[in-house]
Amino acid sequence: MSTLICSFDGLHDNRVLCYCADFEAHTLHMDTQTESGEKISVHFTGLLAHWFENVIQDNILFGMDEITVDGFFQQYKDLLDGTISYGFPACCSIEELRKRMEREHIRVFVIDSSLGLCGFVLAQEVELQCP
Repeated sequence: MSTLICSFDGLHDNRVLCYCADFEAHTLHMDTQTESGEKISVHFTGLLAHWFENVIQDNILFGMDEITVDGFFQQYKDLLDGTISYGFPACCSIEELRKRMEREHIRVFVIDSSLGLCGFVLAQEVELQCP
């Protein structure tokens, strides 16, 4: 059974210019730029948590996919087993986290890299904007 819900193809090979999480507003904003110079902003709202690794100066995205909550718990089982007791991504057990994500309609967005930054964002909504 596939865990993929949808792919955000407009981010392939985009360079990450910056990202910023606002924990009070529960948002995460990421500015990217295509190879042709077009800027695309990614706005996550209803942010529960995010986890990025391999962040370097010149991050190039491979893409972003929305996956199922079940897929998230399968794919990130080892990470969650090691971090949940420290309050990440939320102060609760794995089962309580699953229930909270369902109750609050939290979606899972996985960011894959060609170079550098990769990880996931747990949020209620995402919007891509071309200024």
